[in-house]
Amino acid sequence: MQILAVNGSPRGAAGNTEQLLRAFLKGAGEAGAQSETVYLKDKTIKHCRGCYTCWGVTPGVCVHKDDMAELLEKLRCSDMIVYATPLYVYTVSGLMKDFMDRRIPLALPHIKKYGDQYAHPRRYEREAPQKTMLISNCGFPSRQYFSGLLETFRIMCSSPHNELVGAIMCSAGPMLTIPPFKDKFKWYLDACETAGKEVVKEGCISVQTQAELERELITDVDQFMSMINKMWDKTLSGEIRFEPRP
Repeated sequence: MQILAVNGSPRGAAGNTEQLLRAFLKGAGEAGAQSETVYLKDKTIKHCRGCYTCWGVTPGVCVHKDDMAELLEKLRCSDMIVYATPLYVYTVSGLMKDFMDRRIPLALPHIKKYGDQYAHPRRYEREAPQKTMLISNCGFPSRQYFSGLLETFRIMCSSPHNELVGAIMCSAGPMLTIPPFKDKFKWYLDACETAGKEVVKEGCISVQTQAELERELITDVDQFMSMINKMWDKTLSGEIRFEPRP
């Protein structure tokens, strides 16, 4: 199995999303899959213009000449796409949204009905549906805020062309990288690794592993909020130096 992992975090390999993605891919690799990770922050991907040139003038070829052409080819050749994104305004990051919008050359312009769903047919046929995996994290202490993001991917994968094989949605994601807490929450990254193995071997995440992934990292929400807010108070007062990322 060939996996294309797309990291849509503006922080790239330094972000919390990367911790989840890396653990998942480690498990997938141990199960025999090969993977490549693309960091969108390092790519030039322009906004879709909505001009439909890739449908009506130069079929399959976008009017923009940027890094998306290479990524479209990688998308075509992959058995599974892992969309890894922090939760921004209850959905994907801006980088990820541009990437998702620019996949349009891989579809045909016609609308086709599949059961009770409507979708655009694929431009290039595949022997089997392309598997989709969603990985996300947020700073809120509860998983409820992922509902809109998850629904987007459920609808996106509702046609026979794509199969949503799993979703890892981790609330209080910063806890995975803050030094005093990293060891305490190693069990969560272990569950991500197990999920990677299961998706490759079994085609889905087991009920037991999914239950682990849905456990909240934070049990004392008031304490968590107090800790985070104090950290920001110190940052805003200059007591903690904030280093802008490139």
